[in-house]
Amino acid sequence: MAKLGLTHVYTGDGKGKTSASMGLALRAVGQGLKVFVIQFMKGGAYTGEMISAKNFLPNIEFVQYGRHCIKEIKQLKLLGFETGHEFYDRIREDIECGTCRWCFVNDSKQAEFCRQAYEKAKDVLTSGEYDLVVLDEINVALHYTYVDLNRVLEIIKEKSPNTELVMSGRNAPQEVMDIADYVTVMEQVKHPFIDKKISARRGIEY
Repeated sequence: MAKLGLTHVYTGDGKGKTSASMGLALRAVGQGLKVFVIQFMKGGAYTGEMISAKNFLPNIEFVQYGRHCIKEIKQLKLLGFETGHEFYDRIREDIECGTCRWCFVNDSKQAEFCRQAYEKAKDVLTSGEYDLVVLDEINVALHYTYVDLNRVLEIIKEKSPNTELVMSGRNAPQEVMDIADYVTVMEQVKHPFIDKKISARRGIEY
């Protein structure tokens, strides 16, 4: 579509960056656009946005590059499965997000996942096959230098000219914000985890 091709950035320390990205993806699908979502540093196949995309939405592809939830791994092994991706079609009542934070451990393994996600993003963005591409949490990967900033700036410039791009995650580099067409900074005023010690809730945070 001739009017597509701009770059969006959702960043800041407030809640809503992934939510806004997924909302835009939903809107695009509703208008018949072809969408590809790549999540950096996320591997929990039980998340609501992934289950929805895999089961209820046409014209959307969705992949994750990150650690699986350790609770999910234990449950799957008991059932004889190797990964969480066999469970796209069901709500995971046996998984409750808590305080372990295993899936968010930042180490060499997480860095490798991010490098894989970048390579996938490069292929998707330059293919010309997709109207909208969401790179969820790529700004966090950049912040930890798991992905090279100059290489990301290159794919923004070299992407298919009619592919709309969304980049989410806190701590977006200034260079990324400078090159983007939309920049939204989510400001945290209150958050129930910080203010009331309420942990992540099904359907709201994941």
